[in-house]
Order: sequence, then structure tokens, then C-alpha cells
Amino acid sequence: MLILPAEHPLDWKKPPVVTLLLILLNVLIYFGYQGGDQARQAQAVKLYLDGGLLNRERAMFLDSFASRRELDASQQRAVAALPRSQLAGLALTDLEFEQRVHYDPSYQADPAWQQARQRAEAARDRISNYRFGFIPAKFSVQGLFGAMFLHADFGHLAGNMLFLFIFGFALEIALGRWLYLGLYLLSGLASHLLWWLLDPVWVTGIGASGAISGLMGMYLGVYGLRRINFFYWLGPLFGYFRAPALWILPVWMGKELYGLLLATDHVNYYAHLGGMGAGFLAVWLPRQVGQLKVDDAYLHKDDPDAAFKRELAGLDQLISRFALDQAVPRGLDLLQRYPARVALLERLYPVAKSRQDKALLSAVLKQLFSLPEPSARPLLQRLAEDSNEAEQPLLRHPAIQLHLLQGLVRAGVHSHALKAWRRLSQLPNQPTQFPALTLQLAKLLGQQRDLVAVRELSSFLRQAHPHAEQTEQLGLYQQHLSRG
Repeated sequence: MLILPAEHPLDWKKPPVVTLLLILLNVLIYFGYQGGDQARQAQAVKLYLDGGLLNRERAMFLDSFASRRELDASQQRAVAALPRSQLAGLALTDLEFEQRVHYDPSYQADPAWQQARQRAEAARDRISNYRFGFIPAKFSVQGLFGAMFLHADFGHLAGNMLFLFIFGFALEIALGRWLYLGLYLLSGLASHLLWWLLDPVWVTGIGASGAISGLMGMYLGVYGLRRINFFYWLGPLFGYFRAPALWILPVWMGKELYGLLLATDHVNYYAHLGGMGAGFLAVWLPRQVGQLKVDDAYLHKDDPDAAFKRELAGLDQLISRFALDQAVPRGLDLLQRYPARVALLERLYPVAKSRQDKALLSAVLKQLFSLPEPSARPLLQRLAEDSNEAEQPLLRHPAIQLHLLQGLVRAGVHSHALKAWRRLSQLPNQPTQFPALTLQLAKLLGQQRDLVAVRELSSFLRQAHPHAEQTEQLGLYQQHLSRG
């Protein structure tokens, strides 16, 4: 049975940075650090065998192992027949047996035995899950924190990271990065503490599943009774349904309780229950008393541009009814409140052009010329085409043509830029930046192998600005193009 929330698509405009870093950290630890465990294990077993410990402890271990696991005679013979290295590995990593050995009077009276075992145990404790894993019967702070970043195998890692991503990307946005990270770690700690309180066994526990179960609880705590989408997979059946988020909590908790009481696998259900309960309570209780701030706009899927879109629709209605006397002041007001919006500029530009409204056109073009590439390119091309019309004296104003030329050169629109340049070149006095713009345009035209146009620009500079630095540079560039 699998039930997962499917309420929010991933929004890369708000990337889940902390979630991705947590995934990266877990992956690096698994491949970079835990990858050396096989060699550490082999070294520890070698020390155990070289110290003669298997010969000394074999009978004691087989008796302890068989009684604790209630093995029948055939199973006991199978264990006793294991290869020496495998049997040594079992004995060395059996922490409950280790405690029995430590309290055995014969061991306590034999310094050589103690010394040999201490060397083997020290080597074993360098293995990741013994060094940083959580052992309820042997409480340690490093195990409390470190265990949630270790994994038993690649499948364990992949499954946990998938669920971390599924729950993490939405919670990180809703809660904020630092609160999300703090609650993630808190859930991991709570998962180990519950296991320590209820089942203090001599077993190493590793994995991020306790912390990730906390994310599952947080998710339900954030949404409460709000109805959200869930994906379900029950054998051959799968699909989507909507339900209040809290209704799923007893389903998830019940699944973990069932596993705890009846399952025979090696899943740590105590950790899952502890993490899920802690994550849920850490979010749900503060939400009830108004002490936890979340991104409600994200949870409700509010469109941050909803107000702008409503106002834009109102402007469209005025323009469609040709109520331009009302559209112009409305447009000027919108330009002040929603600057640099391409959709707004696209609607107001034709209004300003058709009415020859200097105030509106000035406001529109000022914002147009400040737009970054490539947002500005379509409107710049439209402005350049309209500038060719003789009945558009406002658009042919030198200041507008200068800004248009600068924008077109930045956008790489060489054909329209050349027309704007020609209009400016016919003025009796060109602006001070005109030689520099001429050189930039020449380089743009050179990339297109338009040698005729480059020659035109070079000839102009030699005549109009013979002493300008750009004139000499363009001459050298022209020679380079002719040689190429």
C-alpha cells in the first residue's frame, strides 16, 4: 500500500535548496565514506581471527546465538558449519554477545583475551554503522545524529531520497528553509529516542527514514483538515483521490503499527512512528495556537500575479470598447504600480502610438528600454518597424532612435539596428556615444559577413569623426574582415 500527497507540482522558481543539499549529503556520505566499510569489515574480521578469538569464543557464541534466536538442531548445525571468516564476522558484530563476553569471569581474568578483543572491537567500530549508527542499548549523541545520514545499501538510499524529495520540496517552501531543516533534524532525533525508550536493543539502526517520516507528519500537520490530492497504489489499483490531510494520519500510523506488531522484516517501525508523530505535533500544535507561520499563499495555490492579471483584464476591456480616454490614465497608473511588465507594455504601446500620446509613449518606452534581453526583443523590433512609417514623428525623435539603436545592438537585431543608425547618422549633430555605437554595430554586421554595411559605417566615421578612437579601431576591424 502506498499513499502519497500530490498537491503541488515542483516549482523551480523556488528551488528546494535545503532538500537538494540533504540529498547530496546523504549520497556523498554513502559513496564517499560508507564505500570503505567492506575493507574495514575485512580488517576487523582479520584481527578477530588473528587474535585467536574465534577458537576461544566459538562455543560460547554458538550457544548464545542459538538460544536468542531459538534455532532448532538443523539450524544450529548450519550456523556451526559456516566458513570461519563468516562466523567470525557474526560473532564480532553481535553486540549482545559482546556484552555477555565482557561480563564473563573467564574474560575478565584473562588480559590477553581482553587485549585481543579490544583490538578487534576498535577495528569494527570504525565501520560506519557501528561508529555513527544508533544503538538503543548503547546510547550516544553521535549515533543519535549520525544514524540519519547513513544507509544500509543503495536501494535503502534511493528509496529514502525519493521520499525526501517528494515531501521536502513542498515543506521547504511552506515552512521556510531553516525551520524546515530544524524540524527535519528534530524528527530524526525523536525517531531514535522513541526506539531507545521502548526497545533498548543491541542493534545498530541507520537511515533517514525516521526524519523522512517526520516530513510525512509535518505535511499532514501543515494542511490539517484541508482537502488535498493524494496518489494511491494498492496492488493492481492506482489513481488519485481528494481527502482532508488529517484523515491520512491514522492510515499511515496504522500501517506502521501493523508492521511493528506483525511484520517480520528488519524495518525500524519504532523510528517511523517516532519521527511521524514528532513531525506532526511539531507543526500541528503551533498551527492551532497561531505560533507557526507558513506560506499560506503557496498552500492555497494563490497566484502571486492574480491582482495584476485582473487589472490587465480590465484594461483589455477598455481597449476593446475603444474607451481610450479611460485606458490612457488607467495605463499610466498601472505602469507605476506594475513596472517592467511586458504584457502591460504590449497593450499600451499601440494605444500610445495610435493616439500620439507623448506622456503615455514616454512612460512605455522608458520601461521598454530598461527591459533585459530577451524580453525586450519583440517590442524593440516592433518599434523599429513602426519607426519606418513617416506618420510616426514621435517615434523618429533622435532620443528615441538612440535608445532604440542601443537596444537593438544589445539584442543582436542587426537589420533594424542599421536602419536606426542611418536615421541618426543623418542628423547634423550626433550624440557623443554615436561613434562607440557605430563600432559595436559594425562588429555585429561583421559577424553576419555584411561587408558592404561595415564599409558604410567605416566611411561615415572617417568623414564625421576622423579623430575618434573608434574610427581607427573600425578601420583595423575592416581590414581584418577583408583578409578573412
